[in-house]
Amino acid sequence: MAGSEGGPSPLYAWFNTHAVWLAVGLISLAFLEALLRAVRGRPVSNRTVALNLGMWLVELVVRTGTGGLRWGAFVAVAYLAPLRLSMEWWQWPLLYVVVDFAYYARHRLLHRTKLGWALHAPHHASVDLSLTSALRLGWIQRTIDDFFYVPILLLGFPPLAVFIVIELNHASQFWCHTELIGRLPLLDPWLNTPSNHRVHHAQARSFADSNYGSTLMLWDRLLGTYRPEPTVPLPLGWELPYEGFSPIVIQFRALRELLTSGERASQRT
Repeated sequence: MAGSEGGPSPLYAWFNTHAVWLAVGLISLAFLEALLRAVRGRPVSNRTVALNLGMWLVELVVRTGTGGLRWGAFVAVAYLAPLRLSMEWWQWPLLYVVVDFAYYARHRLLHRTKLGWALHAPHHASVDLSLTSALRLGWIQRTIDDFFYVPILLLGFPPLAVFIVIELNHASQFWCHTELIGRLPLLDPWLNTPSNHRVHHAQARSFADSNYGSTLMLWDRLLGTYRPEPTVPLPLGWELPYEGFSPIVIQFRALRELLTSGERASQRT
């Protein structure tokens, strides 16, 4: 992360500055959504907002504490890359597309494997989709997410550039976690939109196991996992909904169910 004179690299300084403004912008959007929902008679409860923000803060602490491990892995793998890209302007959109596909593959794996779902399920717990729901993420999942992107380093992209694009790719989904925006016919077939993401957050796994893309729906359409939103609103949340406010239940219920089901299976044998 150091520049040629031993100080912070210009890229690192730029990211730090703009990350703050990005966070401010996202929180401002969440505040505006809360006002609009209140005006329309569908307010987000204060307890829900507090729960989502609280779980986000825990995630930030955990990810910060384990950041050195991820950075070390990225640097070590980048050292093995047969080439080094200098990140010309056209390489940034290329990297974004590569990261977006890697996100699709990782997201699909989280849904289609038992352990993956147990770690990812906390994000699907909310029965009321609002912008702060985007911050309700699995603590364990978020400590290991970045390791899935490690192979990208072998293509020659610098570790810091990959880190930055991963964060931007994640931030691109924030606006999709809302019920205020309806269908967008020109965008829905190709981009992740609120309509597409409501399908992904449906209680029924037949719907939730679709629309995995972060920014692009291209991967879903090519690989047969795209589903448009039906005309009838879909119930949101877990298949067995939880409307309580315990962050421990939200974070570990699916994992506990996986572990106890394994214990029951071993007892039967």
